[in-house]
Amino acid sequence: MPEIPDLEAVRRYLKPRLEDQPITSTAAPIPWIVRTGADGLEDLVGHQFVDILRHGKYLLFNVDDGRVLVVNAMLTGRFHWDEAGAKKPGRLAVVFGIGDEHELRYSDMRRMGRFYLTDPDHLDVIPQFPKMGPDVLAIDEEEFTALIAKRRGQIKNTLTNQEFVAGIGNAYSDEILWEARLHPHRKRSTMDDDDIHNLYEAIHTILDRSCAILDEIVHNEGLGKKAEWREHLSVHRKADEPCPRCGTPIKGQTRSGSETNYCVQCQPLFA
Repeated sequence: MPEIPDLEAVRRYLKPRLEDQPITSTAAPIPWIVRTGADGLEDLVGHQFVDILRHGKYLLFNVDDGRVLVVNAMLTGRFHWDEAGAKKPGRLAVVFGIGDEHELRYSDMRRMGRFYLTDPDHLDVIPQFPKMGPDVLAIDEEEFTALIAKRRGQIKNTLTNQEFVAGIGNAYSDEILWEARLHPHRKRSTMDDDDIHNLYEAIHTILDRSCAILDEIVHNEGLGKKAEWREHLSVHRKADEPCPRCGTPIKGQTRSGSETNYCVQCQPLFA
């Protein structure tokens, strides 16, 4: 599933390409992905996307008339920026004609993504959106410490709980916990002030570094080849490979289809 670095790379790539460009056409080949109804996109023609924001795992395309198109790409949603005549990808779900030459396309192999066209005062119509915590990159350490103090469960489950903070998923929780030297099954209630500080620092270290790497990849390769990029990660999906820090084989555990990876040497369960 795309997480903050993936979505930030998409956002930063698209933003300058959409500026000052009119929406010339819309189409929804898989209409039920558009929760407002496919016909609701038609009156975007003649308008512009004036900005793209992100909250957690959602992208918010601000329209020049004050409305906002909220996109949750879910597991396999993928954005494409192509010339209008270019070959269309499989499972093409939504298309926006942009200016005279390009199309912003969204494909989704599992057809799980969702589009919501609404206004900023009615984001509560979007399932799960009202319950989301603050975006993890939008809060300072004091607020993070106050929020996490209310949690008692395993720290990986806490980080990936979007009601706690929004934006961290399975892959980057592994990376953050490895950077902070915290075992994913460690109870938050056993962590001291230094652990919390190290965790907050690790969140920014990992996400900032990954955003920069993915920005460069997308700048060079464009959009459409992948929904997510994971090759640069240190431990996630690296089971049995040596830990980059100590050389111990990375441990892999799979539960309910999600893999957790960590180093038993660098990330002891008990402090």
